[in-house]
Amino acid sequence: MNIYESARRSAAELAYPKQSIQIFESLNGRVLDVFQEIEAWDGWRLMHDPATPRETILAVIREIYRSVCWYQPHTTEAAFHMIGRLPKAEVRLMQALAAHKAEEAEHGLWAREDMAKLGENDLAVSSPATFAVSAVWWRIAFHEEPLGYLGAEYLYEQLTAIATRETLPLIEARDLPESELRFVIEHATEDAKHATFLKHHILDIVTRYPGSEIAMQRCLDYFRCVWPLPVWKEAVDRATESVR
Repeated sequence: MNIYESARRSAAELAYPKQSIQIFESLNGRVLDVFQEIEAWDGWRLMHDPATPRETILAVIREIYRSVCWYQPHTTEAAFHMIGRLPKAEVRLMQALAAHKAEEAEHGLWAREDMAKLGENDLAVSSPATFAVSAVWWRIAFHEEPLGYLGAEYLYEQLTAIATRETLPLIEARDLPESELRFVIEHATEDAKHATFLKHHILDIVTRYPGSEIAMQRCLDYFRCVWPLPVWKEAVDRATESVR
């Protein structure tokens, strides 16, 4: 069973109405479509090409870390704003999502620590693509239906879980230094758990709030327009320029 079939089948095992499961599968399918776009991207093939020098692979990862440092604090703050706009009767939901996002808050620091281990510590100013990520998240936070947050956040967690998990064999095959790749290695397991956490909340919310999936789909699609490929393309350009 490949990763797409596994991810699609897991939702069917949950005890939710059939319509809710179909809604989740549609949302999840959007995420899997993004990963298929990543697999078809030249930069992904560059990373997994045995002929690509290790220094180039590490330079790309370093630049992705730099990108995370640029946008992650802003997406975290925007997320807390959106959680604060949730229906005020949803106290437990607000508590759960706020606790989850609090766990995510330091991940930008993980990226910076790993980036420093790879020889860089200069953040300068945000790149255009990472600036766009921050802008989209704040626009969502202020103007979208607050339950739409679950769609954007699900793309964040599920796509990161898939991409990092698919990078683990590369780390082993190319004998890349694990001490510099904590961010990648830990996200491969942690974000899978977070994606499952969000899946349950999505299924619960679309069951109790019919029609809320429309905002979730919109917010996922807004985020998809600016992340991850635009950000990662910039990272590859910076990395390949630095190793010339």
